[in-house]
Amino acid sequence: MAVTGIGYTNAAGGANLTDEDIIIKRYAYKDGKGQETTYHLKDCLQLSVDSYTIPVGSDTYEEIKNRLKRQGAAYMSTPDNKMFYESYAVMKDFYDGKLNRDEVKNIFKEYFYHSTGILSGQGALQVSESYQKQTVTGNLAGLYEHFSRANTRNACAANNREGRALLENNGLSSSGSYYYNADWYWACEEMQELFRKTADELADEYGAEHVDFDFVEKNTRFTLDGGITYNGVWNSVKWQQDAERDVGGKYLEPGAVPPKGFLYCSCDMPGSADGSRETASIADRVKKALEETDKNEKYTNLLFLLALNSNADRAKSLLYDQKNYALASDGKKELHQRAMDFLANFHINYRSSRIEFLRMGE
Repeated sequence: MAVTGIGYTNAAGGANLTDEDIIIKRYAYKDGKGQETTYHLKDCLQLSVDSYTIPVGSDTYEEIKNRLKRQGAAYMSTPDNKMFYESYAVMKDFYDGKLNRDEVKNIFKEYFYHSTGILSGQGALQVSESYQKQTVTGNLAGLYEHFSRANTRNACAANNREGRALLENNGLSSSGSYYYNADWYWACEEMQELFRKTADELADEYGAEHVDFDFVEKNTRFTLDGGITYNGVWNSVKWQQDAERDVGGKYLEPGAVPPKGFLYCSCDMPGSADGSRETASIADRVKKALEETDKNEKYTNLLFLLALNSNADRAKSLLYDQKNYALASDGKKELHQRAMDFLANFHINYRSSRIEFLRMGE
């Protein structure tokens, strides 16, 4: 049976060491890379307070020595500790193109090795087999929780930046808009799978039980902030941004899995003396912008729909009714069906005057 707890345990306290060979090692992500800093304990213990050197053998000496031992592991304890911020910095750099998947995996593993106090090389902390099995799964669950939080939030932020740029560069307001590109969902999920596989590999390496990832996702401390799934975070962000909030704050079914190639957006219709002419021009520009992007993705089949209405039903998408279409490209019937099936997972508080567009590719 998989262990379901999310534990954060201090590993260094169980180490079997002499004063001569203890080394305190810290691992941190800073300036675009993971860095290890090593401290020799014998140097750290030469403490001085107001020019008074603490003598070896005193009660104070032993207290400080034990405290330094406890600080030897970079374990996760609270959401506001360094892991909260550093995991976010790692994933931000990944989505900014500064790190690749292998580098993220190596950073994840280094945090694990340091959090358990099981280090390699000279000065390694030696712990018992029973201790390893007791602490490894809890530390892996904590790492998965923090890195998942960072991953989902950075993926959603990338989605929202892309949508804002697409709208504003083509004469539309991004205020109050809803933009969902499944490419970011799948990029996020691929990274989540990397975390899961890496955590399982590390658990096997130390003979520990695998983390129950479903339990961690359902019981994360970050539930009120959208949890640690992509759709949950997307919902939370829209709930915070939208003045017309849904009662439950749920704009998209949390467990819905989008088809690859799906993109959807709803935004305000611009006002003008000749609204129909302006929106038609904007529709053409948006379609062209998406087609330019799609060329890079090499879709062999592509469906594009754009609908608009100045007095629309607020309860459902414009795209369900063809009379609202301003543009509609030819596409396979199967593409259209998959797009409409996933669109049904959205529960948005639409505005009566709006533009909606949908791209579905394969």
